[in-house]
Amino acid sequence: MKDGKLVVYLEGRLDVSVANEVEEGLTELIDSLGHRKVLLNMKDVEYMSSSGFRACISTLRKLNSKEGLLKISNIKPAVKRIFDVIELTSLFDIYDSEEAALKSF
Repeated sequence: MKDGKLVVYLEGRLDVSVANEVEEGLTELIDSLGHRKVLLNMKDVEYMSSSGFRACISTLRKLNSKEGLLKISNIKPAVKRIFDVIELTSLFDIYDSEEAALKSF
């Protein structure tokens, strides 16, 4: 937690083997613990599959339904290209640094 904002650090491969676990964990943080301002720091994410993107979209929708906000920061260029190719860049608030993302809430 940083000034009422939850920072979640993701790492490795966000693919079918872990995406459901990530999504369930984020849902728990939002539904049970009441977090409404969530930042996903992806500085250590090497790869994202469609399952990983689904988890991010699901989290975004859940926060939107609760008048919350989701920000993403520190996406590696290879992962950012995937965001661009599947045209999801405009769906998310993406920042180059954690500091910039935190200031934007």
